[in-house]
Amino acid sequence: MSRNIAPKASLSLTEEENKARKTDKDRLLLTSFQGKNCALLIQNGRLMEASFFSKDPGKIGAVYIGRVKNLAKNIDACFMEIRKGEICFLPLKNAGTPWLLNRSCDGRILEGDEFPVQVVRDAQKGKRASVTANLSLSNDYFVLTMGDTKVGYSSRLSGEKKRAVRKIFRERALFDLNESKDCLVQSCDALLPESERQNRLSDRIRLENLKLPATGLIVRTRAEETESAEELLQHFYTLSAQYINLLYSALHRSCFSCLKEADTDLGTVFRYFSFDEVHNLEIITDQKDIYERLRAKNKPEEVSCSKGQFYIGKNTFSSEGQCSMEGNDSSMCPGIRFYQDDMLSLSSLYSVDKKLREALDSRVWLKSGAYLVIEPTEALTVIDVNSGKYESEKDAHDTYLKINLEAAEEVARQLRLRNLSGIIIVDFINMQLPGDQKELLQYLKKVVSRDRIPTNVVDMTALGLVEITRKKINRPLQEQFRE
Repeated sequence: MSRNIAPKASLSLTEEENKARKTDKDRLLLTSFQGKNCALLIQNGRLMEASFFSKDPGKIGAVYIGRVKNLAKNIDACFMEIRKGEICFLPLKNAGTPWLLNRSCDGRILEGDEFPVQVVRDAQKGKRASVTANLSLSNDYFVLTMGDTKVGYSSRLSGEKKRAVRKIFRERALFDLNESKDCLVQSCDALLPESERQNRLSDRIRLENLKLPATGLIVRTRAEETESAEELLQHFYTLSAQYINLLYSALHRSCFSCLKEADTDLGTVFRYFSFDEVHNLEIITDQKDIYERLRAKNKPEEVSCSKGQFYIGKNTFSSEGQCSMEGNDSSMCPGIRFYQDDMLSLSSLYSVDKKLREALDSRVWLKSGAYLVIEPTEALTVIDVNSGKYESEKDAHDTYLKINLEAAEEVARQLRLRNLSGIIIVDFINMQLPGDQKELLQYLKKVVSRDRIPTNVVDMTALGLVEITRKKINRPLQEQFRE
């Protein structure tokens, strides 16, 4: 008796998938691990950065009208209430001269004072969230900052571009010509284009009642790619209009009002990752809701990288610079791909589980057979370098130097991947020759310089321990996973 047996689905990859895997594209994977949403930046087949994210992305970037609950002069700080019962920490060095809303400013901060603050760090490890009174708004080209009128330029901008930007802004009277150094003009009318001023007049919005707080400008690296003066000014005016609208709104809102929402969960992810070394990015997700949100024209999200930009919404750019303008089908953008295969998951295809388990483990194996042991503590993170299974016929001097150089490169990657910050102490294998120690320190400085987060190799102590500091910006990967 014969039976009709349905053919088994093949586990082999399709020709298209094989082709996709062999390209030199960097990939941002948006998938899940043990029920948690995660994003992974993979370059040359290696996991370089990772982040867990949830539907509640936190409050970083949000702006509230807060009230000083109490002063703590012994620690040079105060505690701000941004919502009823929600207290945040404000170091007075980040308060400067706040933009007071309930009284005239006399240089003091008193209990009961009300002024806008921006969340810069979520609550973590039992510590309160941190806020600053120096608000900032940014886009890819500029940052508007409260607290100082000076104009700063990205160190990566060429001298020629800095001079070009200075000329454009001086011609439009956006820089104060009475100042010897570049300073932003402190006038709402000057910071808005004529069309915006007319719109406000028609809406009976009187900007002369709005006294602009000290406001400065930072010109970002992205400005290097803009050749058109009008395009550059358009990006500036868009940002300045948002800034002035926020301030005007603050004058007419009550205490504890939210003037600016935090980023969405996807916005938080894209802000988290470093795209400085990314030249050809592809986003792949197996999460249908995430894919649809990235595609939705009414919910624009963006990913920026050094060689291109993705706009999902009115404008859609591929990493190669191709653009689909408003009105075109956003599905034409090749930078985002929805992965769906019942037989081979995205996690299996890119070994996501293995990569993340390694990133969350305390032991990291190196190709040579040596390994690192990474142990975070409350005060600092300790990294120990061990020779492990490494065998060599060379003398100990060459062996230890080779292991330490390999370990230095892996330490730099692990700092980014695990988002370790604060004080980091690395116990490399002891080397007696000063020349070897110098070579190790120089190489370590070189590899950590690729990190977008400021990382400083301080020195090597008398005991041979290397001191590193890395700025605290986001929570460590291990902490993100636990929460």
